Amino acid sequence: MRDPFCNWLLAAGLSVLAVSSVAAAPDKLSAEIQGKKTAILSYVAQLPAQKRTLAGVQVNEYEVYIDCTSADRLAEQTGKHPALLGLELMNAIAYPPYSSYLIDRALTQTAAGGLVTMAWHERNPVEVCQRGEYYECAKKAMTPETLRAVLTPGTKEHKLWLADVQAMAKTLHKLRDAGVVVLFRPYHEMNGGWFWWGKQDAYGDLWDALYDELVGREKLDNLIWIWSVDRDGADTAKFFPKRHKPDIVGTDMYENDANTAKFAAAKTNLTKLGGAAPFAITETGQAPGAKVLDETNPAWVLLWGDHLNVNWTWNGDCPWCNKPEQVSAFIKLPRILTLDELPAALKTTIAKHVTNPHPLHHANPVCPAKLR
Repeated sequence: MRDPFCNWLLAAGLSVLAVSSVAAAPDKLSAEIQGKKTAILSYVAQLPAQKRTLAGVQVNEYEVYIDCTSADRLAEQTGKHPALLGLELMNAIAYPPYSSYLIDRALTQTAAGGLVTMAWHERNPVEVCQRGEYYECAKKAMTPETLRAVLTPGTKEHKLWLADVQAMAKTLHKLRDAGVVVLFRPYHEMNGGWFWWGKQDAYGDLWDALYDELVGREKLDNLIWIWSVDRDGADTAKFFPKRHKPDIVGTDMYENDANTAKFAAAKTNLTKLGGAAPFAITETGQAPGAKVLDETNPAWVLLWGDHLNVNWTWNGDCPWCNKPEQVSAFIKLPRILTLDELPAALKTTIAKHVTNPHPLHHANPVCPAKLR
């Protein structure tokens, strides 16, 4: 029996061979990457019609070195591995070992046929950051005048920004050369005022400039671009990219109420901006319930790793964290898809020619909770 994903591709007018094999072209890797991107975007786009949603979890920057990550704890808690693994590009520049561990995680997920998404909390490039790429450096404010200088070729500010972009791109190149497609989510929550790119009138130009560098000059063709707002995103029209539209739009939601109406409002507002671009819950603290998922019909939900279980926090004071039963109930919802439930044809396409023969971490670590 043909895989349901293959049936859908044929119905949509897409060739299964074009998606799952390398076409005869001068650059075989480029053709294979394009086939993977086509397959991923096609699959993500058809999930709402099927009332299905991918389960994802974020492995934060401080977790990439350790065996027992948020993804491992999710598997321990629910018996399921995430279909989508979230990772962070911050630290890839200033901490040389970090990139290797980040790539290792991405290779393992991709070789298993799963999806990989990456955020980039870029440090303020014109400020002194004593810890290199420490999270707080992304929150060092930038004036509108300085951002204009950053966006003006030839200025000192532009050279500093460009140096960071090019340094970060080295990791993306290694992923591309290994056959990994990245659902790339830079400069998120731009309607909030906590990151240096937030609430900036020139934000659309910043997004376009990054796109020009990574796609135009760096020739990184393995990126699927995601534009995600904070909460309902009612005030985000002025921040929407001007020239390079995102492939996917999404919302980051941290509320005390897992069923907040802001999820539905975000879907409405982002549909107005993104048109037919798929909608995703690109970050969330508490796992949304069935009602929210039915109302918003997201392609995926990315649970933030250190919010999976309030009992794992150092003092239990986390209003946006989940109780253990919340995450278990979320994973058990009929519409939720985990790694083992992805279509076989899609997994084969994603994993093609991707290997991780010498992983830097244990495949099935014993997490501390198992010892209690």
